[in-house]
Amino acid sequence: MKKITILLFCSMLIGSLAWADIPKGYYSNAVGKQDEALMTALEGIINVHSLLTYNELWDAYPSTDEGDDGYYIDMYSTCKYNHGSYHVGTASYVGQGLNREHSFPKSWFGGEVYPMYTDLTMIIPTDGYVNQRRSNHPYGVCEGGITYTNEELNVSMKGKIGNSTYDGYSQTVFEPDDEYKGDFARIYFYMVTCYKSQVGSWPGSGQLDSSNDYKAFSDWSLQLLMEWHRADPVSAKEISRNEAVYVKQGNRNPFVDHPELAEYIWGTKQHSAWSGDNIPDDPITKVQPVMMAVDTTAVTGSSFRADWTSGGDVSSYTLKVNRIASATEAPTPLLTEGFSQVQANSDGRTDIGTTLNSYTDNPGWTGYKVYVGAGNGIKVGTGDVVGYLNSPELELAGTVTVVVNAKSWINGKGVSDGSSMVVSCGDVSQTVELSTNPTDYTIVLNGCRENTVKFTMTEPAKRFYVYHVDIYNGDITAAMRLRQVKEQGDSTMRTVSGITDTCYTVKALTDGIFEYYVKAIYTDGTDSPWSNVQHVTITGGDIEPLIGDINGDGEVNISDVMLLINYILGNQFDAMDMQKADLNNDREVNISDVMELINLITKMQ
Repeated sequence: MKKITILLFCSMLIGSLAWADIPKGYYSNAVGKQDEALMTALEGIINVHSLLTYNELWDAYPSTDEGDDGYYIDMYSTCKYNHGSYHVGTASYVGQGLNREHSFPKSWFGGEVYPMYTDLTMIIPTDGYVNQRRSNHPYGVCEGGITYTNEELNVSMKGKIGNSTYDGYSQTVFEPDDEYKGDFARIYFYMVTCYKSQVGSWPGSGQLDSSNDYKAFSDWSLQLLMEWHRADPVSAKEISRNEAVYVKQGNRNPFVDHPELAEYIWGTKQHSAWSGDNIPDDPITKVQPVMMAVDTTAVTGSSFRADWTSGGDVSSYTLKVNRIASATEAPTPLLTEGFSQVQANSDGRTDIGTTLNSYTDNPGWTGYKVYVGAGNGIKVGTGDVVGYLNSPELELAGTVTVVVNAKSWINGKGVSDGSSMVVSCGDVSQTVELSTNPTDYTIVLNGCRENTVKFTMTEPAKRFYVYHVDIYNGDITAAMRLRQVKEQGDSTMRTVSGITDTCYTVKALTDGIFEYYVKAIYTDGTDSPWSNVQHVTITGGDIEPLIGDINGDGEVNISDVMLLINYILGNQFDAMDMQKADLNNDREVNISDVMELINLITKMQ
């Protein structure tokens, strides 16, 4: 799939690809099979192949990965490398040299274990520095993640790295460029199929789950990979590379030759027999469209563009838009606590649980095994004892929303406790898995019958830091949920039917926060379920706001970044446009917006 642009979003490019000549009968043993039997048959077809040495990979890349310009197609960076480029062991900047990247990390299958270790299908040439940054982290989605650049060489990383923002996983992930998400999904499908009989003995990762029957992937990962597979169809590049790998290694990626096989094993065609070579698939392909995150560059004072993935064989789409709040409306917390009296860059050794009034913004906090924490926060617990932190007494309603900024404790050697935190009100509680970076967690407690909120370790040696707490009465996330919208059109509510593209620009809106979602109308007249919900803030007015111009000087540059950082650190005294500061439109201003702003400035240069 070409790099995501307005052209990609707003047009359905119809054409034919020069498909490779698959050897006659290559997949014949898989015809008529379904589910695990189909996957096992494919394993038998592709598992036996030539064993390459690690050095032979260098000699293979000119035929498998070289583009028309004579340089390798680097799926991780914009660097220009070829067969004569310098090979680096380690790198300290983007553009320093070339690596062989196990896109499916070798630690997941046990290291230098053959034939996986030199499987050309999944080992790609890429920039060494980006390869190191990716490490063995799963592929995922990380809104606001970091992208590394080298301004001197005018090269940059493709994709980004950060904490997962995809439901089901919260650890560090590498999010590839949109152009190659489908490519990597099909590589992963190949790996667990080609080595199906061995997956159960692999060390694995957060992306894999050998207990998930033959499906191999963890639930969140499988859902994400199938979304990428559907949204980014097989490209001419993949077809060419698959053919070149077949010449060098003697096996093929069946999910490039027959993309529909993924649906038969993991998707919508489970429990159906695969029809085989050159036999048309079912006449209608039905895929639930996925609403993409708002493109802030396509938002004006009275309009925005909605973008979503293809629904398959679709006659039209119906889009719903609903104003859910004023742009300036924000719930008022009962309590806001920033522990501003803690002035510590290292952990304390004295339990301050009974003297917290000396360290907090609000009196009445109590706790057990609570210490001043590194980074001017509160540390809860020890390696041997479960600690807790209690809020002051408040007039709490039956439903309470708690927004807490916290992270897992990490020792001096960089090893995390892998902590979880229990947030409770009486006998009502929720447990959240904590990241190793300060992160905002939103918890809604229904059925609260007490007047305090408690933050507790799950067990000894699950220590954590708390940096900020907001407590609200009611469910402040309620406005962000899907609701039925009346079929009428005005400046606050809109239903648009008959859309034939995978995007639509909604105009003439009043200022406010809008939710929007879409469904597909298939060619047989049936409907898909409604998609996920996205949100956008419309500021109003005739002058289109300059996205990221937080200080209002008419430019977007490093001064806006510094102003935003100073605000988050509590050192900001100059006027700041809070709406422009909320770059990711999540109704909060935090470090995620800093990352969004840095990415925006990088793209503008």
